[in-house]
Amino acid sequence: MNKVYVSAIANKVSEEEIRSLISPAKARRLGMLQKRALATALKALAVSGIEMPDMILNGTVMGCIETSLRILDGMASDGEKVAMPTAFMQSTHNTVASLIAIHTGNHGYNATYSHGAVSFECALQDAFLSIRSGQASSALVCRNDEITPLMRQNPKFFGNVQFSDVSEAWVLTANRDDGALFEIEDIVITHRNGTDSAEIVKSEL
Repeated sequence: MNKVYVSAIANKVSEEEIRSLISPAKARRLGMLQKRALATALKALAVSGIEMPDMILNGTVMGCIETSLRILDGMASDGEKVAMPTAFMQSTHNTVASLIAIHTGNHGYNATYSHGAVSFECALQDAFLSIRSGQASSALVCRNDEITPLMRQNPKFFGNVQFSDVSEAWVLTANRDDGALFEIEDIVITHRNGTDSAEIVKSEL
């Protein structure tokens, strides 16, 4: 079995970084989460030196809420005619993973996990097991969610769903020489009494 290393982690990209990584023409067509997610992924790939990972995965609890709420709000006030195809495509849970793949020209394995609090860990586990078994040699694994102004005004709007405003990208590789930060030894996801929890078991190099 291969060992699995993390060669880059990117998060908290600035507005300046977003502008430097995404052209203005493309950025105008994207919501804030999509811009943040794409910039974070591109930054992680650049740091790792891996331009074309074998896998692109995203973990998200609620997807692109800003776009989804805009569509629903428009439909409620103006009817279904306002549900434009472009906006709809940007409202699905797999929007971010697809966006990254299209932008980088990657035609490899692409998947999105939406499993509540352990969404990112589920995506990470998929990449971990694939690299460990030799089915892949590298993977880009992202975590993307957003909290909109409407959600801040109405904290009970989404019930007991727990998530944060985050964009983060990890690059996993089977090659320690790719600038490894640490090794992932295991990912343990536990489902017990209606509560999901996860642990990423790391080994420092």
